[in-house]
Amino acid sequence: MKKKIGTVMEDSLLWEAKKIALEKKETLSRVFEAAMEAYLENIKKEKRSKGIVRRTRGMFKPTAEEFEEVMNEPGVYDV
Repeated sequence: MKKKIGTVMEDSLLWEAKKIALEKKETLSRVFEAAMEAYLENIKKEKRSKGIVRRTRGMFKPTAEEFEEVMNEPGVYDV
């Protein structure tokens, strides 16, 4: 189901959206709808990528020796 909404935006943004709608022979509503779909998908991707740290926390449990070996590798503390 579609809902009618109202919004306020910069004139230049609205102008660019109208130009794109004319170029693509689509309605202004469809251009806004596509833009919102792309924006929301981008937000979902950001959330998924940030969540990887939390989801994988504790998966790799090095021993004290392994940890020390990694920390002593060249370049870890080079300034």
